[in-house]
Amino acid sequence: MTAAGTRKPRVRALTIYLLKEFVSEAEDSIEPAEEVRGFDLDVGGVAAKFFLNPSRVALPAWFSFFEGKVDVAQHLVKSASSAAVLVFPVAGRWFAVTFGYGRNMLRQGVWEANFGLKVTLNAIDDRSIRSIDRKSFDAIARHTREEASRAGSIEQFGLSVEEDLLRAVVGTPEDTSLGRRLAGMDALTTNIAVRLADLPRQIEGYLHEWGRRRYQARYPWIDHVAEIRDRGQARELDERLVRRMAADDLENIWLAVPVPVEWAQVGGFRFSESARAETDDDIDIRRFLESVRDRSNLSPETLRRRYVYCVDPDESFELHKWSIYQCVYAEIRDGDDVFLLTGGHWYRVAPSFVQRVDGDVGALQATACELPSYRHRSEEDYNQAVADRDQTVALMDRKNIRYGGGASQIEFCDLVVGPRTFLHVKRYGGSSVLSHLFAQGLVSATLFLQDPDFRRQVRSKLDPSFQGAIPDTQPDARDYEIGFAIVSRVPGSLVLPFFSKVNLRNAVRTLKGLGYRVTLTKIETVQDN
Repeated sequence: MTAAGTRKPRVRALTIYLLKEFVSEAEDSIEPAEEVRGFDLDVGGVAAKFFLNPSRVALPAWFSFFEGKVDVAQHLVKSASSAAVLVFPVAGRWFAVTFGYGRNMLRQGVWEANFGLKVTLNAIDDRSIRSIDRKSFDAIARHTREEASRAGSIEQFGLSVEEDLLRAVVGTPEDTSLGRRLAGMDALTTNIAVRLADLPRQIEGYLHEWGRRRYQARYPWIDHVAEIRDRGQARELDERLVRRMAADDLENIWLAVPVPVEWAQVGGFRFSESARAETDDDIDIRRFLESVRDRSNLSPETLRRRYVYCVDPDESFELHKWSIYQCVYAEIRDGDDVFLLTGGHWYRVAPSFVQRVDGDVGALQATACELPSYRHRSEEDYNQAVADRDQTVALMDRKNIRYGGGASQIEFCDLVVGPRTFLHVKRYGGSSVLSHLFAQGLVSATLFLQDPDFRRQVRSKLDPSFQGAIPDTQPDARDYEIGFAIVSRVPGSLVLPFFSKVNLRNAVRTLKGLGYRVTLTKIETVQDN
């Protein structure tokens, strides 16, 4: 029989957090609770602390569904939830290894964001990736996990390096002493054969990998955008936001409808459920602040508790309801960091990335077409009015084109001008609203070049005087302009949410690569007295 001291260690799944530098002792990392017990341990010569939350034994939640019909409890094995955390220092930094539901025992915001992701990206063979988690900033704003049937490179997952935020990666490390497989997000998860006494030395290897900058050479776009998942930092940014709002310092802070809406069905917006509340034709941050009785008491909770109500034209029923916090777009600069609030989430964006995006979008010219000011109830009314006043303009709004041989439909554009300028018109909204506009422009322009049936359908919906510009054979994109026109009531030049600018920038690159001219125009809003 093999002696216990020489027995091969078992393979264990470890979940490891690197704690922030303010942690100076183990207790700093644990959420206080009466039932938690702490034990001093020696782990390979390192003084460690083991925190244990006693198991809670209970029947599964579903058993009550059969209560009174079957004596389920008599025949069930009760389930137990366990939670524990081992905390110890390595090379001047503190680490927490969690077991069971141990993560719930850690204080919020006590761990380093993206520790596991950076370790994994630095350590793995870049052709060994098995799955990724990503968050997109396109028109749909998806959270997705993609798993490959066999290992491959990150490019094989179709990741858009500017429109997708990489949240987690699973892959095989080049150095097998780091584990059979690494999975990284905030925590690092690894399957490895290790004894308790060897844990500090093992974790020292992960700390070394975290400190490398290899990932920046392989994946230089990783640090462009990072979601703030540290609740403490997010709360601090929330507090800075409301202080600026209370002081009427509203530069780069505004409200926008967070999702696409059918504007023809919208009567207006108000900041109260009361039918007697005043209704506005759009949501405006100054109007919201006017509805706050005491700005000195404005808080992040106020923004989450208060709502904007979207009502029908008769103002008789509610179409949509969003928290004010969901509708806020804000940019806060702190030294070299740029923080963005959009869709209810904070992000840190590298200033160099911001400058590149701003420069490319700012270089876009406005369309040469003369577009009147907006004083209409809906986009549809505006487009109709523009077409009615000018015979060189054809209305294509709501004239959907089928494509792909199925039920898929898309608007070719809203207005055809000249007849070789295809304009897409949209009232200003949040990132998802405008990203949807840019995606539609890209898809329709691509189909126009590539799909003869699509062009025939477009031609069939145009007056004869415009049909000559839509050929049967593949057109030359250099003869055409794709224009995006945004209705905005904000004075001055057109200001877009940052992630909308990212989507626009990528759409413009593709459109120009196809040969099109691309323009971006602000349509001024005029309020009738």
